[in-house]
Amino acid sequence: MAMQQSSIFRIAIIYSLGVLAAMTVGGAIPVLNAIGADFHPRDPSIIGLVMSLPSMMVAIGALIAGYFVDKWGDKQMLFIGSVAMVIGDAIVCKAPELHMLLIGRGVCGLGYVLMAVSAITLLIRVVEEKRRNMAIAIWSTFVPVSMIIPFMLAGLVEKAGDWRFMFSGHGMATVVVALVLIVCIPGRDKSSKQVSRTAGVRAVLRSPWPYLLGISIGGDAFLHVGIIATLAPYLHTRYGTDLMTVNMWNIGAMVVNALGSLLFGKLLDWGAPPVKTGLIAIAVTGIPALIIFAFPIGAAASIVLSWILLFASGVLTGMWAYTPSVSPSAESIGATSGLVTQITLLGVLLSGPIFFAAQAAPTAFPMVITIIVGVVGAAARLPILARGTRPKWADNVDANVVAAHG
Repeated sequence: MAMQQSSIFRIAIIYSLGVLAAMTVGGAIPVLNAIGADFHPRDPSIIGLVMSLPSMMVAIGALIAGYFVDKWGDKQMLFIGSVAMVIGDAIVCKAPELHMLLIGRGVCGLGYVLMAVSAITLLIRVVEEKRRNMAIAIWSTFVPVSMIIPFMLAGLVEKAGDWRFMFSGHGMATVVVALVLIVCIPGRDKSSKQVSRTAGVRAVLRSPWPYLLGISIGGDAFLHVGIIATLAPYLHTRYGTDLMTVNMWNIGAMVVNALGSLLFGKLLDWGAPPVKTGLIAIAVTGIPALIIFAFPIGAAASIVLSWILLFASGVLTGMWAYTPSVSPSAESIGATSGLVTQITLLGVLLSGPIFFAAQAAPTAFPMVITIIVGVVGAAARLPILARGTRPKWADNVDANVVAAHG
């Protein structure tokens, strides 16, 4: 019982489900070639859709998912999302044709959007305030970790000789962790429900703060994903570097990205000035990116700078910790995290085509402009950093608790 009430245990369970949710995208990347070899699509872009369809579902439906999280409960929606993801994996594993596989990926995307929004809302609810900054910093590493794990498992899946093992293993892991969630994590107190969750969504849509946070994290994600996606082909084209070698170094870059997110949680606990920290992290993300693509510095230096900028980008990603502070009320955190997630995923979706188009240009100018646009978007967080992480409504909640206990 003591372990179940432990913040560390609760964070671990919720975080694990977040990683499994994001692995819906990352888990497909190492097996895309095998899927293409099995189904032989007439249009090669369909294989890209196999990877990106779940992300598209998040980009379209995160705000709606946040509404349902606020209406029916974070734990309930996280479990429903887990069930949808397992069903989607099962459809993918049994798919006799590419059309059915895409249907399965769409169902996985439904699970992803429900899990991504409800997990952060549940984390904010069940972790006490003194641990919340670090908890959300840990949470913000779930995307890079979700990409590291599949690449580490890719060799085992290849030896097994069937790409379906990647999806069946993912489904089984989701079942196990979801059952632990049901048993060990408390549901929301029904007395805390408000009469109209629609009012909470309207309040979120009217407030500028969730948009600013979404744009800022989306700008960082735009840079992060775009640079990771284009670095290997860019270094191969410009310096003749082996593609697989760069991809292996990119795994390390994602590790340091996660470490940057954890560092920001510690920086908040240590009382580091948020605005100054944000300005430094933005500069250390943007300047190395410009140097990589605008100057002939060589492959080795480019990889070193990519690790530096992705570490700083991780610090920026850790600023998910400001989600409660931009929510209009405690009852609308689900809708807030949904809106922030939706804008963030739009940045992810735009990054691939825009970065690849910029890289294909005959000069570095389009890539420089692309990076600057991402940096400007990431800088939208500065007014939020000046507000602090404590929500404006927290004092009212604390007062109500004191009054209720006399």
